[in-house]
Amino acid sequence: MARVLKEENHSLTVHDPVSGSAVTLHYRRPTSEERVAYQLSAFRLEGGQRRFCLGETRLKFGLEILTGFGSGDFLVAEEGGEAPLDPERHPDWKERVEEHAPDLVAYLAQQIFEGLRVVNREEQECF
Repeated sequence: MARVLKEENHSLTVHDPVSGSAVTLHYRRPTSEERVAYQLSAFRLEGGQRRFCLGETRLKFGLEILTGFGSGDFLVAEEGGEAPLDPERHPDWKERVEEHAPDLVAYLAQQIFEGLRVVNREEQECF
């Protein structure tokens, strides 16, 4: 399938190892400036030493491009039961996802900012 160049919003469906279900994360395409900032923030100088900060970088930039998720993919405890996390009803939805599912957000960033790979001719014919 070809990439549609005018599309701004995209989705990535991943297997959530905690719930055992598929979770769909909606995200916007990162800007060129964000791509550069992502690469530059993976390392930080502290006390003259380089510090590897890839985990923090993935979480920060994953949250920046995250625009939503599939309906019912996250549940929250409410009034003695569980209800779907809903951006319309829960304005703090990003903070909740950051606190309780940082692994999924970091994975989103890893795939979007680092996920390109070279395909050889044999693999290309399989698509």
